[in-house]
Amino acid sequence: MRIGIVTVYESTTNLGSYLQAYALKKSLENMGHEVFMVQNVPTMKSAKECALKLNPKRQIFLRLKRTGHFISDVKKLNLLYKDDIPNANLDCLIYGSDEIWNLDNPYFCNELFYGGHVENITRIAYAVSAGAVSDTTIDNHPEFGANIQKYEKIMVRDERTHRLVKDLTGYECEYVCDPTILLPLEYMKKAVRRPRDKYIAVYTYGVDQPVIDIIQAFARKKNLKVVSVFFWHPWADQVVECSPLQFSEVLAGAEYVFTTTFHGAIFTLLNHKKCCILPLREKVKDVVERLHQDEHLIESECTKEMFFEVMERPFDSEKFEIRVKEFRSTSLQKLEGALKCLEK
Repeated sequence: MRIGIVTVYESTTNLGSYLQAYALKKSLENMGHEVFMVQNVPTMKSAKECALKLNPKRQIFLRLKRTGHFISDVKKLNLLYKDDIPNANLDCLIYGSDEIWNLDNPYFCNELFYGGHVENITRIAYAVSAGAVSDTTIDNHPEFGANIQKYEKIMVRDERTHRLVKDLTGYECEYVCDPTILLPLEYMKKAVRRPRDKYIAVYTYGVDQPVIDIIQAFARKKNLKVVSVFFWHPWADQVVECSPLQFSEVLAGAEYVFTTTFHGAIFTLLNHKKCCILPLREKVKDVVERLHQDEHLIESECTKEMFFEVMERPFDSEKFEIRVKEFRSTSLQKLEGALKCLEK
């Protein structure tokens, strides 16, 4: 089949968006399909917005490197501009994953991400998420509900989206794993120069000062550098700017990992790292619990003693891999089953 994927993939703002898009494309190609990534914003426009952003000036060299990674990595996605969809002879469009149905985000408040831009093309959703979108926002966009009722199949990655779809369509949709779990980790690895010193890797948009103090205290106790991956934080000893496909390798080289993000949690666990995962968003807690690794979760009010205790907990690799293989297998079956139904 010729399949178009509608999602986000720009690695100029975070690494996870690209990784989930790349993983879904690779998974579909492994099934024998020809896959295109639907492009919303021209590549060079996204690149220029990243490279030419004026503030903060201290990050300019990191942004230039990030822009270079993006231009290189996007070539792996086989882009199809959104206006060219009618002439592309696609058999179906797959929407997902990531938070493309979170209409509280102005970028996603766009009919492209829920199907209002096309007619007469079969649509399914895989691991789609609405994030923490408010009920008021959904009520103010009745066209969203009208469009998702036209989908042949909707598979979601979290409880909030499950409830939303049920309320709007009456449809009891199925849970599936994020695309980054569909692939063995070796598909998403690329060599990178790691820090020379032993380090604790940190991947977060930001945390409050009490948490920063605890991270630094733990690093001092263990004689580790605090290395922030991708995001510039003045309290880190070093920032590592890497491409999405190098992200896993940076985490793999760490002695410990602290993260607050969805894909940060996934790749920390896929690498079997001792870690603390602070779920600032409900989706982070959701995915960690679905992978049966909630013993690595902490709360915002976590004490230094609790942080140290959780960080030192052994990682049960055997238990985790059993769960991953089960989750991957059932999710692949659901995705393949949905596509086979379309072929009939």
